Amino acid sequence: MGGRSDPEGLPCGRQRTVGLSLPLLLLASGALAQVAPNNATLYLHPSDVSDARALWVNPAGLARFPEAAVHLDLTVGDPGARGRLRQLTLGLNSRGLSLGYQRDLFSSGGQGHTYRLGYAAGRAGLAAGFATALYRGGTSSTGWDLGILYDLAPALSVGGVIENIGRPVVRDSTLRITYVPSATLQLVGRQIVLSALGQLTSDGVAGYGFGLRGTLRAGTSLPIGLLARLDTDRSLRRGGFAFGFSLGGEDRAGLVATAPGDAHGIDALSLYGVSTRRFTGARRSVR
Repeated sequence: MGGRSDPEGLPCGRQRTVGLSLPLLLLASGALAQVAPNNATLYLHPSDVSDARALWVNPAGLARFPEAAVHLDLTVGDPGARGRLRQLTLGLNSRGLSLGYQRDLFSSGGQGHTYRLGYAAGRAGLAAGFATALYRGGTSSTGWDLGILYDLAPALSVGGVIENIGRPVVRDSTLRITYVPSATLQLVGRQIVLSALGQLTSDGVAGYGFGLRGTLRAGTSLPIGLLARLDTDRSLRRGGFAFGFSLGGEDRAGLVATAPGDAHGIDALSLYGVSTRRFTGARRSVR
């Protein structure tokens, strides 16, 4: 997951006691905070990611399959007449070595640039990886993530990430070291996937995330993917939602909408594309 900061500058009506939903609000609500997560961290889980997006979510996922993949994401905040581009992401992965770039456009008029490099290796269902992030654009700092991913059984995977090692300071916001354990269960021939994660800091549990995704293949030449995710605070109060769908298999395009806990409207809309070429037989479907 990407960096997080204190909710300074949020309008009073939009302040919430949140855990994992805080990055969503900082990205799309017009907050003054100048740290934004990568949008993929708002709908993917560390135990259920494998293509080039794994660089931002769990670098261990880069080695889940021997593959080459490219990724493009465009995120618009406050979609509609007032909507504007908030985030652009580009990334590629080749056999575990990955490069990524994220550009953020903040309501204050400032810009942020994040350059990310990652590498992962794996064998026999176990993968481990790291990613380093260089923050630029009104700041100059470096942070590290470490990730692990393990298939406990054909239908059960566990994983986790240690984020922000080195506690980088990004535009006056110190990113805290965060531990994100996760588990994924695949059902009905891997057509239904359930995931959960937690977020822990030195102060204890900050929040939880619960995800559901499915793949429809009958009656269509292109697989249709559906996903939903709920983020909560440590007391399981709603903090944020994500809903999305995708079309395609190796070449996939998708749309993801994110909303605050009270679901009063859509905060951000993300259009992404992922193209993947695996060098061996695929073991499971992805988003």
